[in-house]
Amino acid sequence: MKTKKNYITISEVVEKFKKYYPDISASKVRFLESKGLLSPKRTQSKYRIYSKEDIIKLDFILKMQKQYYLPLSAIREKINSVDFVLDFNNEDIIKQLKFDQIEESSISLKDDFVTIEEITRKLELRESFLNELIDENIIYYEEVEDRKLIKSTEIEIIRIAVELLKYSIQPKNLRLFENFSLRESSFIHQIVLPVIMSGSSEGVEKASAIIKELEMLLSNLRHLMVKRNNKAFLEQYK
Repeated sequence: MKTKKNYITISEVVEKFKKYYPDISASKVRFLESKGLLSPKRTQSKYRIYSKEDIIKLDFILKMQKQYYLPLSAIREKINSVDFVLDFNNEDIIKQLKFDQIEESSISLKDDFVTIEEITRKLELRESFLNELIDENIIYYEEVEDRKLIKSTEIEIIRIAVELLKYSIQPKNLRLFENFSLRESSFIHQIVLPVIMSGSSEGVEKASAIIKELEMLLSNLRHLMVKRNNKAFLEQYK
């Protein structure tokens, strides 16, 4: 007789949620854990396993992001609140969460976030240009109370995008590089994942150091290969 298991692996989690949240990935689920929103158990081999409660909580988190655009900090604060009991079967709690978020009006904009208005003013840009970058997934944002907040780390990407306009390179043309960056990041993740999964207390710190070194090496490699190809191109016309 086949025993019904009461947990699923991270790959099964992603597979089951893809239909409802197409952009979900194993790295995103792990990211939510790193932010204190999920606490899956581990097997003896240190693999994550997700219970029914974990699955329901993940659905709740993703729904809050997708339908109500709540930032992770607000969701985590509510879930981890001592006096907050999450009734997974009561949809009213979702409305209550959103209501509390508006009533509190306690969103403090950290220094690492800027509004669309601030960026357009400081960089003298059209808001439509920023919206194009957002639509093409070149830059990312969080929406709080109908305001789009952009991380300050995205500003340099915006500056480069502006410079590229001089060569008639539009935001839609940059989607190619977003795809490249995702593939390269995924390649790096595959390399460092065994380090993180080793169970060592220094695993994440070691993985971070490896990632930084790989970012530098792969960036230099890409630069040299592009430079070589462009040189070969020009030599054809000498």
